[in-house]
Amino acid sequence: MKKALYLLASCLCMTTFVHAETIIAPSPQAVISGPSKTVALYGNSYTHYNNNLNTRLRDLARSLLPDGGKGYAWRGITISSGHLGWHIPNLAFQNNLQPWDTVIFQGNSTETISAKAATRASFTESAIKMAAMAHKANEKVVWFMTWARKDKPEQTEKLKRAYLDIARQTGGYVAPVGLAFAASLQQHPEINLYHSDGNHPSLAGSYLAACVLFATLYNQSPVGGALPVDSDMKEPTARALQQTAWEVVTAFRQQNL
Repeated sequence: MKKALYLLASCLCMTTFVHAETIIAPSPQAVISGPSKTVALYGNSYTHYNNNLNTRLRDLARSLLPDGGKGYAWRGITISSGHLGWHIPNLAFQNNLQPWDTVIFQGNSTETISAKAATRASFTESAIKMAAMAHKANEKVVWFMTWARKDKPEQTEKLKRAYLDIARQTGGYVAPVGLAFAASLQQHPEINLYHSDGNHPSLAGSYLAACVLFATLYNQSPVGGALPVDSDMKEPTARALQQTAWEVVTAFRQQNL
């Protein structure tokens, strides 16, 4: 089954590459070429906490993009506790509604490195299928690298490898959100990135993720962007998170991984 899905994805990716060379990522760390004016983000509670990550990305982008991001759109499609494969029907439905420039796929927290082989296999099969669906619709694929749980920082390296691997298999890009979490915890331990459960993001965590996505999608620094609306976040905190996000994305693109 896995082999068959991989062959299908490869064929679809090769076909798409002929017609739209910017759709397939030359490497997971490459700079995204082509527009990302319409963006759909598929995730779970990691993305819908704190008034949804697409909202945080939207407001940040509107403060930095030309003309206030006129003509741009960001949509969040989330399932609480959802695994990646649960979004296959959602992806098909959204693709029938309108064309998207870019789709962002986020697996369930540590789904990619689960101790259960069946869970890891399900993620891989779903990832290959969804990437093929997206590429067939001329959509670029960005993989949302999730972060380590607060009490298990060693998960960062495992998650990085897992998302790089699936991106290579599927011709996708990687947004190194998990690496930004690790860097921020080292550089700014006073900024709490986690909800009280030590798993889900705090507002600062969501804002950091939005900054990483902005830098990844638009190859532009988020430094100087708007603070998260309807919040009490202070400007020094926002600027620190923006700077960390830009430094991490820049370094990630330059590393030989």
